[in-house]
Amino acid sequence: MQKLNNNKTILIMAGGTGGHIFPGLAIAKELNKSFVNIEWLGSKHGMENALVPKHNIKVHRVNAFGLRGKNQLTWVKAPILLSITLFQTFCIFLRVKPDVALGMGGFASGVGGVVAWILRIPLIIHEQNSIAGTTNKILCKIATQTFQAFDGTFARAITSGNPVLFTPQKNNALHKNINLLIIGGSLGAKPINDVVTKLDLDINIWHQTGEQHLHSVSAKYRNKEVKISAFINDMAEAYAWADVVLCRAGAMTISELMLSAKPSVLIPLPHAIDNHQFYNAKILADNKAAVLIEQKDFNLQKLTKVLQSLSSEKIEKMSKNAHRLAKANAAKDIANYLLNL
Repeated sequence: MQKLNNNKTILIMAGGTGGHIFPGLAIAKELNKSFVNIEWLGSKHGMENALVPKHNIKVHRVNAFGLRGKNQLTWVKAPILLSITLFQTFCIFLRVKPDVALGMGGFASGVGGVVAWILRIPLIIHEQNSIAGTTNKILCKIATQTFQAFDGTFARAITSGNPVLFTPQKNNALHKNINLLIIGGSLGAKPINDVVTKLDLDINIWHQTGEQHLHSVSAKYRNKEVKISAFINDMAEAYAWADVVLCRAGAMTISELMLSAKPSVLIPLPHAIDNHQFYNAKILADNKAAVLIEQKDFNLQKLTKVLQSLSSEKIEKMSKNAHRLAKANAAKDIANYLLNL
């Protein structure tokens, strides 16, 4: 893509999971208001290939791969694979000629960050989790500026919050019976689904299952009046409907709960790298905006007791505590920094 007039070109580097991609898209949405040229560096097989083009952004793809948790054969092949990826990334940088590179985490961001540093292109990185990922732990040593979603992730960084793509809707009034939104997803959702489908409380349930678990969850609810969705396209609407949200503790989910001022019951994914979901959840729990239940302790009796304890007064207080932690201008603040660099 050629530069529009003499406008700045910003290369966003993110791929693999939505946790890296969606905040990058939120920043791109802000940057578009200033008519800059936005390009994207990602991997050949990540979610970015389906998501990013929908926002009219060109994706440049490299052979990205992760090393943590991989087998010995992957480590043996790593030098060759890394050399190929470095060459591909250099070619992309020389073709795109970015004025600034923005790394959102993940392997493509790591290689791209190193290339930006070698070519003396300003490198800005953003960490979404309370525990920094491997890529950003390395890149923070060479980055021009580091942004973090939560205080304390890095010793020296700007705490911006997580850029969120949707605009929260005005909260609805509390309902006579609690509206419980369950965000299951596809990764590690079965332990949650097995418990919530047995709930015997007078509450309203909207359960987002992910395509993988849609039919099995529907069968477990049997004849109960429950709204079940494989995916929810309008998360702002879903959060506005909910009085309480039951979910994992991914970084973007935590930020969405803050912005939407929603009390939550959080069950961190126990196998997440560096147990970062547990520490994400602790931010809300320590501020009395959420109830944290580790998966090993999560059962029907525990969940029932927690939900029965949520009076309208407690829900309102938790809601205020969540909103107090929100940073609504994350995307705008980061975009402004990139534009003024």
